[in-house]
Amino acid sequence: MTIEVSLEVMLKGIDLVADKAFLTLRGKMGYQDNLLAIKRLDAFAFRFDTGNPPETLSRLKRLLNTQTLFYNRNKHNFSLRCRWEGGGLEEGVPVDHCHRQLETQARRTLAGVSSENLRSIGSETRVMLKNVPVFRTEVVVENLDPSVKSGLSQKLETELSTAPVVVATLGTMWHLALRVATRGEAEALTRQIVITERRDRGFLLNPNYQGFRLLATESMELVE
Repeated sequence: MTIEVSLEVMLKGIDLVADKAFLTLRGKMGYQDNLLAIKRLDAFAFRFDTGNPPETLSRLKRLLNTQTLFYNRNKHNFSLRCRWEGGGLEEGVPVDHCHRQLETQARRTLAGVSSENLRSIGSETRVMLKNVPVFRTEVVVENLDPSVKSGLSQKLETELSTAPVVVATLGTMWHLALRVATRGEAEALTRQIVITERRDRGFLLNPNYQGFRLLATESMELVE
């Protein structure tokens, strides 16, 4: 039976790397009108075949709980999803946890408020938030060197006592909230923000040794 595993890891506290990226992109690169929020996660996805799913999943959970291969439980939150034919497993924070944080940051940027509670926002601001077109894009940045994924594969094969383990994703996931009119504009702006081409254009990826995949583009509602 094939089991597909998706693991996303995020800091519990302030993410200084994401904060620096946000301030640099808005303050020094001219994206202050379009970039409303940014969030960063570590993303892993892999799959393997096993004849004993309960035992293999038990090994996986023990690996996550006792080692720092993926995260430190004292410093990080995580979202774990496992899927197989006829079943599944979810642990950690909800899958949409990062989406809600992104919406809050975007709302604060647009409205200029520090509170997450919209009851403190006036009616005019609520109308503005409702009418501003905002898109969420999701990208994963990965090292182009195949040995990076193969190293994780070998480690997992040893720990899970199963082989092969195919690592599909191993990189940094970025969620961006963008103030643009259309989905096409959101995707074009995402590429511009992600790929470093010169000092004042692009910040999240070095094309000399990294690549990226655009995973999702969705319209955001900042006011219910």
